[in-house]
Amino acid sequence: MRKSILVIATAMLLVLAAVFTLGCNNTTSPDGDGPTPDPPADREYTNETYSNPLRFYKQDGSEYQVTVADPDIYRDDESGYFYMYCTNTYCEMGDKGMQYDRGPIFRSTNLVDWTWVGSVFDGHPNALDWHDPNAGVWAPAIIKVGDQYNYYYSLSLWGDENPGIGVATSPTPYGPWTHYGKLLDQEMTGVRNGIDPFPFYDGEQLYMVWGSFFGIAATLLTDDGTELFYGDQVKDHIYYLIDDNTNGGGMNVDINYEGSYIIRHNGKLYFFGSQGTCLASTDSTYKVRAGVADNFLDKFTTHDGIPLDEAPYGEEVISPSDTVVGVGHNTVVQDFAGDYWLFYHGYDVYGERPSERIVFMDKLLWDENGMPYVEGRKASIGEEKTGPTIVKF
Repeated sequence: MRKSILVIATAMLLVLAAVFTLGCNNTTSPDGDGPTPDPPADREYTNETYSNPLRFYKQDGSEYQVTVADPDIYRDDESGYFYMYCTNTYCEMGDKGMQYDRGPIFRSTNLVDWTWVGSVFDGHPNALDWHDPNAGVWAPAIIKVGDQYNYYYSLSLWGDENPGIGVATSPTPYGPWTHYGKLLDQEMTGVRNGIDPFPFYDGEQLYMVWGSFFGIAATLLTDDGTELFYGDQVKDHIYYLIDDNTNGGGMNVDINYEGSYIIRHNGKLYFFGSQGTCLASTDSTYKVRAGVADNFLDKFTTHDGIPLDEAPYGEEVISPSDTVVGVGHNTVVQDFAGDYWLFYHGYDVYGERPSERIVFMDKLLWDENGMPYVEGRKASIGEEKTGPTIVKF
């Protein structure tokens, strides 16, 4: 009898433990990346100092000097590593040397020092055959969907009349990758200049958010995120988070958005997007502005309710300074202490490579209206500052 009671009690404890574990692991990461596991409780954490711009290295530990732009970062809670994905660039591809890499991946323990660890398209010569072979892979985004990692990317030529977004998946943040090709393009959706993907979980539903200077659109994806939920009927199921205010005319980069990013904070959703010119070197006017909404499919507005397609066209997060210009296409990372950090590219006007985009980071703060910004609303550079809370390795 005692043995039976012990067996029953043990079974009940195991059930309770499983329920508790499921409850702990069903947390949502700050950037909308769906359920992610809690880090182990016995880890130690630390803070390092940093100064902008961030540092990038080849696999042999030597510094390499190439463009790193349009960063997106995934925080891997299980390992404590961070992974960065960016627009195509020349970079060190292992024993192949410096090559034109259309899907570079970098890894870091401290969010400051980044080492190249692979490429999404290396070994997949036909993965981009669904569009023009000369098209560039721009502005990727990563999200964990179940047990797989989905990598979305823009595929476009400059002035492309039918740009698109593709998708690849992997069991890890760094590969191997399975390529699914085209997810959507402008002809399928009717969204003009349809680039700059941002996948986002609204509850258990996975959406694609995208668009560049002709409104910011969203539509539902299948559960695994590799197809449009509505298929060839997608044009009837497009939601505009920011309306296209061009009335069929040309783009106005100074008041419209691209490079969408959305986070949850204090029960609200915050939209980050970039305005201005991006590729004009030290003449670039790129900047990040923000909006807020109560629900995902609501129109994003300023704190006092003005839609982002109307003046003043959002609220300032970061703008160019005398020393760093072209600041934009951001991602937001929450560190292990719960603080938010803005990562973005920019041009270091007085640096060694003023014509190349490189990555910066600054801590996000919140103003009296509950809107995000960085200190001084300008990029910090050269100044030694306390960095994010990270896992102590």
